[in-house]
Amino acid sequence: MTKPNIQPEGWLANRSKPPTPINAKRLLTTLGFSQAAVCREITHPNGKHPSPVVMSQILNRDIWPIHTSRYWLRNQIAVLLRDQGVPEEKIETAFEIDETPNQLQAIPPSTTRKLAEDSSPIAYIDELPEPEMLSHKAKKHFRLFQDPFVDDVQNTDDLFLSEEHRYIRETMFYAARQGRFIAIVGESGSGKSTLRRDLLDRIGRERHPISVIQPRTIDKGRLSAGAICDAIIDDLGEPRPKRSLEAKARQIEQLLTGSSRAGNNHVLIIEEAHDLNVQVLKQLKRFWELEDGYKHLLGIILIGQPELQRKLDERTNWQAREVIRRCEVALLEPIDSNLKEYLLLKFNRISKPIQEVFSDDVYDAIRKKLTLHRRGSQQVVSMLYPLNINNVVRRAMNLAADLGVPKVTAEIVREI
Repeated sequence: MTKPNIQPEGWLANRSKPPTPINAKRLLTTLGFSQAAVCREITHPNGKHPSPVVMSQILNRDIWPIHTSRYWLRNQIAVLLRDQGVPEEKIETAFEIDETPNQLQAIPPSTTRKLAEDSSPIAYIDELPEPEMLSHKAKKHFRLFQDPFVDDVQNTDDLFLSEEHRYIRETMFYAARQGRFIAIVGESGSGKSTLRRDLLDRIGRERHPISVIQPRTIDKGRLSAGAICDAIIDDLGEPRPKRSLEAKARQIEQLLTGSSRAGNNHVLIIEEAHDLNVQVLKQLKRFWELEDGYKHLLGIILIGQPELQRKLDERTNWQAREVIRRCEVALLEPIDSNLKEYLLLKFNRISKPIQEVFSDDVYDAIRKKLTLHRRGSQQVVSMLYPLNINNVVRRAMNLAADLGVPKVTAEIVREI
C-alpha cells in the first residue's frame, strides 16, 4: 500500500478526532466506489495515487493531508462525482459534514476508559477502541470461516499461557489443593475468567478430589457471610442449611471436617470480588481459619479487577488488615512481549497462516496503540490484554477489508 506523503504531526496526530463523515462518502458509496477504488481514480502529478488510509481520513473524518493541496484533492473528487452523473447541487455540498443520522454512526468512536480509582486523583486512560465484531466482509476478504476470537478456548491446547499466566495458573491450583488464600487481580479482559474455567476443567479432567464452591449471587456487593454459608452447604450436598448464622457455621465446620477426613479438599471461588464490601472481606478470614489439626479446610480464591488490589492494601483499608495480611495477591500483567505468540495461537487454531493477514510491522503498531497515557500525566500504561488486542485486530481487519488492501498494516492499525 502506498504511503501517504504526509508527516506524523499532520492528520496522524489528530486520529482521535470524532468521526465526521462528509457527504462525498455517502455519494461515492451509493455509486459503488470503495475508498480504495476512489484512490485508483485519482493520480497525483508525480504519478502516485493517494493512500486508502488518507482517503479514509478525508471521507470519514474530514481530515486532509498537509502536503497535498486540499483544493486539488477536492477538485479530483468532484470530477469523479461529475463523471458519474452526480448533479452539481450535490457536488457543491459534497465536502460538507454529512448530517444523515445513520451515516454519522457509521464508525464507532473510541471510548474513554476509566481505570479503577487509585491513590492518584488522575486515573483516566483514553482511546481504547470500542468492541467490534469481525464483519462478514472481513471474513470473506481474508478467507476466514470464523472469527479467531469467538469460542476460541475449547480445550487446554487453545489456552494462551505466558510465563506469568503459567505461574498464576499453578498458584490457583495450589490454593485449591492446599487450602491457601489468594486474590487474582487483572484488568477487564486480561484472562481471569479463562483461568478460572481452566482450573475447573483441570480439577475435573485430572479427577482431583477438590470440591468447588461458587456463590451465585449476581451482585457481589450484596454477598453476605450468610450467603457464603448457604453456598458452601448447598455445594457440599447438604439438603437444608440451618436457620441462624451460628448454627450454619457449626454445620459448615462439621461438613468440611468430615469431607476432609474422607480425603477431599475444598475451595471457595468468588468472581467480581472487587465488589465485596469490607465487612465480607473481614469475614472471609473466619472461613479460611476453619481447620482440622494443621490442615486448612477451605481454600479461598478471589478474582477481581484492580479495585480489589486497593481493597487489599493495608495502607488504605487498615480496618481489614487481619485478612489483608493473610491473602496473597497475584497480578495478571499485560502480554506485551508475547503479542505475536498470542495472535499466532489464535490464527493457527483456525488454520490461517498469520502472515497472510498481517504485515511484519503490525505488532509494534498494536503495542503502541495499546500503550496509553494517563490524562494530564506523563505516565504510560500498557493495556495489552487479550480482550483489547482482539478488539484492535478485529477493527483493523474490518478497515483493511473496507479499503480493499490485502493485509493489515501498521498504518491501518494507527487509524482505527
